[in-house]
Amino acid sequence: MKIIDNILLTEEKFENIYVAIGAFDGIHMGHRELISKAVEEAKKAGGKSAVFTFLNHPLEVTNSIKAPKLISSLEEKVHIIKSLGVDYLILQPFTKEFSSMSPEQFIKTVLKETLNTKEIYVGFNFSFGKGGKGTVHNLKCFAKNLDMNVNVIEPIKLQEQVISSTFIREMLATGNLDIANRCLGQPFLIIGEVVHGRKLGRVMGFPTANLKILNKIYPPFGLYGGRVVVEGEERSWSAVINIGKNPTLKPDERSIEVHILDFDRDIYGKRIYVSLMEFLREEKKFNSMDELKETIKNDVLNWRAKVRVIEDGDSTKDR
Repeated sequence: MKIIDNILLTEEKFENIYVAIGAFDGIHMGHRELISKAVEEAKKAGGKSAVFTFLNHPLEVTNSIKAPKLISSLEEKVHIIKSLGVDYLILQPFTKEFSSMSPEQFIKTVLKETLNTKEIYVGFNFSFGKGGKGTVHNLKCFAKNLDMNVNVIEPIKLQEQVISSTFIREMLATGNLDIANRCLGQPFLIIGEVVHGRKLGRVMGFPTANLKILNKIYPPFGLYGGRVVVEGEERSWSAVINIGKNPTLKPDERSIEVHILDFDRDIYGKRIYVSLMEFLREEKKFNSMDELKETIKNDVLNWRAKVRVIEDGDSTKDR
């Protein structure tokens, strides 16, 4: 996948482009449907697929007070889009200058003259151009005059609820990780570089890979079960993940601590890909190190048992 930093400055020569356009925070099931259609049709026609999205959330420029915390960091967003088989990823900086571009100018200058677009893929509630005044109807009319076809993807629902980034943020904030994961189409992803901590977990026999908490949305503080992939490797490992302040050992120090099961290697400086699969318990303060150690031991045993059930279920499905 080739990344284009600014479509207005690029010297890349595009031909026969099938482009999916949107903010794409979280890359949920609706986004996946939209992007996958662009990829699929581009392959059929011998063209190239592209995702046109933004380096920053548009509301950070147009209405910073209403700008949400993002579901995915930029790195996580790029990682997920790449996994969908996209040829080009356009990460357009959303600036005041770019936001002042009229709907017609965006279609003519960016989509037609620069990208040489053949097909456009957008969501049912897509808006674009200055003030977000361009509608799907406008897009279809302008595009038709320039020999481009527009495909509008209808909403994807989960139990009658339209899946959206806003809804997923609500589910994460209120601790409904299972629903959020179902909407995302994969477990909530955290990517980060392993940094040095106080190594207190190692002293207790439960070493952790420590990650910094970024300025994005996370589920409530607590302990989670999940899986981890280490940078440059394919194998995934079961893990118990603590998100929060660790009030017993490191009060008020917010961090993510990942205890990778059956793993004992130095991975400082490497990136790890953490998938949160299930909430295990709330974070709490313990009266002693022994009490904390015993609880972590039970947490690990609990997650091991749940992993066996999950794996047994998956093996049954494959039969």
